[in-house]
Amino acid sequence: MSEVSGVVVSHIIRPAHEQAFVEWAKKMAERVRAAPGFRSIIRLDQGPAISHTLVQFDSQEQLDCWLASDAFLLLRAEAMNYSLRIIQPQAGQTGAISIPGSASMPKWKQAAATWLGVYPTLVAVNIFMIRPLADSVNWLVLLTASSLSCAI
Repeated sequence: MSEVSGVVVSHIIRPAHEQAFVEWAKKMAERVRAAPGFRSIIRLDQGPAISHTLVQFDSQEQLDCWLASDAFLLLRAEAMNYSLRIIQPQAGQTGAISIPGSASMPKWKQAAATWLGVYPTLVAVNIFMIRPLADSVNWLVLLTASSLSCAI
C-alpha cells in the first residue's frame, strides 16, 4: 500500500477579495475531487484573511500529477488575484505545518500596516474635532482625545 501524500496551501487573502476567494476555493475543491487518487480536502479559515487547505492523495505520484495538471496551474494563477500563498508538502499519516500569521510578517510591514490604519483616522479627527476646537481647548486635551479615538 502506498503512503498518503498531501499538500497544505495557506492563503493570505487580499483585502476586499474575501468573497472572490471563497468562490475560487469552491471551484478548486470541485476540481481536485475529480482528480485521480483524490482522498480528502479540508479547508480551515483563520479569520477572514487567512485560509489553509489540506489536500490528500493516495500517493505522492498522484499528488505530483495534480500539482502539475493544467487544472491546478490555472487555479493557482487565478488565486494570485485574491491572495498570497505558501505551499507546504506533507507525506504520510502525520505531519507538521507552519501556520502563517502576523508574527511571520516583517516588523516594517507591521509598522506600515498600523500607520496606514491609524493615519486616516487621525486626519479625520483633526479635521472634524481638533481644528474647530483648537482655539478654545487646551492642546494636551485635544491630543489625548485624538490619540484615544485611534485606539478605539
